Amino acid sequence: MSETPTETAQPAPQQSAQKEHIHTQDAFNQLSELKVYTHSPILYWWPIWALGLLFGFVSMFVSGEGTEAAARVQGQTFVFVLVFVIFSTTVKLRGANSVILGLILLIGGILLVTANLYGPVAAFIGGLDIRMSPAFYWFVGVSVFIMWAVMIFGFDKVKYYEIAPGQVRERVFWGTGDRAESGANARCRYLKDDFLRHRILGLVVTGDIEITLADGEVWYLHNVLFAKEKSRRINELIVTRPVD
Repeated sequence: MSETPTETAQPAPQQSAQKEHIHTQDAFNQLSELKVYTHSPILYWWPIWALGLLFGFVSMFVSGEGTEAAARVQGQTFVFVLVFVIFSTTVKLRGANSVILGLILLIGGILLVTANLYGPVAAFIGGLDIRMSPAFYWFVGVSVFIMWAVMIFGFDKVKYYEIAPGQVRERVFWGTGDRAESGANARCRYLKDDFLRHRILGLVVTGDIEITLADGEVWYLHNVLFAKEKSRRINELIVTRPVD
């Protein structure tokens, strides 16, 4: 009589441990590394090149009656947006400062209405004769767009941060300067939004991130796209430990 060999059954606790290890390893493998790029303040200058190109295109086809009025409206809009962008990218209004600015604007508006000055001020602003030629709009629009694109898609990519499970790294595309730090006891925090910069010019998708390492050193990641979501992922990755 021939005997058929049978597989040796493994104890139930050992099988359970192996399955748990496999599930843990699979979950760890699904946590892909995250690259985070910081950006220059010129990121928020997109309204300038957008309006420059738009008004340059419109100016080429607007003619006849109302041309001067249209040119004046375009000029006023462009100048006011330019001043707003310069102010927003120069002055930081985070947290309480943004609330104070809002209160100042609100109180100023109430005083203008109360003193019956709202009409004269609006008439003065509307009467400003600010006009630019199509060549001006094209030159500014194209020039700012080229600088914007070179910085955002070029120089801002030279240095970036790479977050891996249990580790944070600072990378430099060329040259030296790469470094890696343990994610043990590291903390990541999404900073409060700058109202003008992040919420208006950044269209609510940009923000700043702060990573504090175990030794107390702080890495500031400014003007990050989708910063809130990335800060959440960073916290998930740095607390994860590799599985043998």
